[in-house]
Amino acid sequence: MVHTRSLGRRIMSQKWVIPTHSVRVSKRARRVTIKVSAYTGLEVVIPIGFKKSKIPEILRSKEDWIEKSLSRIQPEDELTRPDSVQFDLLSEFWRVEYAGSTGDKAKLVEQDPNVLLITGSVDDPVKIAAVLNQWLQKRAKAMLVPWLGRLSEELSLPFNRVSVRRQLTKWGSCSGEKSISLNRNLLFVQPHLARYVLVHELCHCLRLDHSNRFWNILEKYEPKARQTAVIMRDGVDWVPRWAQV
Repeated sequence: MVHTRSLGRRIMSQKWVIPTHSVRVSKRARRVTIKVSAYTGLEVVIPIGFKKSKIPEILRSKEDWIEKSLSRIQPEDELTRPDSVQFDLLSEFWRVEYAGSTGDKAKLVEQDPNVLLITGSVDDPVKIAAVLNQWLQKRAKAMLVPWLGRLSEELSLPFNRVSVRRQLTKWGSCSGEKSISLNRNLLFVQPHLARYVLVHELCHCLRLDHSNRFWNILEKYEPKARQTAVIMRDGVDWVPRWAQV
């Protein structure tokens, strides 16, 4: 990934002051995306060659969403060292312990019973978040990939590929090639809600849009799909801050 970071100035539009933001150039990006987190604040990710002069106009078009997302970030939401990790999907509770040590990186080791020992740079919340996210990625992939496969066979809803990754704004997605991407933060979600997400994406392999026809298909497998979709919109509240960076 090729990227640069720069602080945007507060630019006055006719009706709205564009907040301070960072710009990151990514060779993997195919379009402009806007992200908001407690750690990075407002971030704009752009493809290589995209004209930065177009960013203010894009931000203005997302004014309502940006203001709502930024308003959710409170001072107490700043990145700190967690003392526990709870995976509702797996009914697991892990206690996090820290051992004073030197080093440029943090290291994580699983210990019994359900203890995570972090050593190294234990005073750096960013490095701690990094090793926790690496661990989260492995746990999520081990859980979600086979589960999707079982649901696919059970419901006769085939797909081609699946990936598990960090996503800030979506629980899952499906491409026209029937390639499904799942958010690793589903581990923090209750089982029936996570199952809804997986079935939702499998149904997109039949129909990619969110038309009434799609919802009718989905409701054959998830009768309360529309109600669950509303619940999932506020799902970011279930995800700890370290898993959002």
